[in-house]
Amino acid sequence: MDSKFLSPSDFISGTCAGIASVSVCAPLDTARTRLQVQGLYNPQYRGLLSAVYTIYRTEGTRALYQGLNASIIAAPFTWSIYFPLYNGLRSYFNTKIDSKLLSNIYGASIAGLTATIVSNPLWLVRARMQVNPAQYQSVLLSLKNIVQNEGFLAFFQGCNASIFGIIHVTVQFPLYEYIKGQFCQDELSPTAIEMLYCTSIPKIMASLFSYPHEVMRSRLYLHNKKEEKRFQGLWSLIKYTAQAEGLKGFYAGFFGNLVRILPSTFITLYTYEKVACLFKA
Repeated sequence: MDSKFLSPSDFISGTCAGIASVSVCAPLDTARTRLQVQGLYNPQYRGLLSAVYTIYRTEGTRALYQGLNASIIAAPFTWSIYFPLYNGLRSYFNTKIDSKLLSNIYGASIAGLTATIVSNPLWLVRARMQVNPAQYQSVLLSLKNIVQNEGFLAFFQGCNASIFGIIHVTVQFPLYEYIKGQFCQDELSPTAIEMLYCTSIPKIMASLFSYPHEVMRSRLYLHNKKEEKRFQGLWSLIKYTAQAEGLKGFYAGFFGNLVRILPSTFITLYTYEKVACLFKA
């Protein structure tokens, strides 16, 4: 792929988008993660708002922002990888094949896979800090703790579940590009209302298809193989979840996740589009 397809503006725009999203949605993200994994332990939360309130009442405001320092690194890092690759790859495939839809699908899939693998250790640390703040108090201490107790490969726990989740970006971004092209008067500078519409429908559709992988990934992130013997690996976890919780276990916290993810997606993509527009002006 020619380097001309990789734009520094996409890197900067993706970084800004990640920072904006994390800064606004941190408490909801913490609550979502705990909802996803509580099926492995003693359930405490009835829904997203219940989780937010319970965490605040029993652990204080600070607990709602556990893992924020990991998120503030992980999200911008992930998007700064994803957006340059996504736009560069779909531009490249547009020169090779006639279908814009296929170009977007290929670009989203490859960029999503790359960003997922490279950033997995940071998301794993973030999840552990959100659920076990007493044990994982900072990013550096968490990294050190995991290496010493579980080995380097532990950083890639949940990566196989994340790879299955590539279907999420494969559905979301081509659909986003299509709706934006149909709905926005100016694709280069969409309005907030237009972006609200363009980001919500693709995210809901992608979540319906891919949400179970997010639950499995969160649970694998917390899995210490030396201490947790109920399951070992992704397929064992899927079987255990099906037997212990049924279908609802795979969609634990789904509606609460929509409350979190829709504003987060809007903020991420709206910030990305606006910052990218500044470079194109």
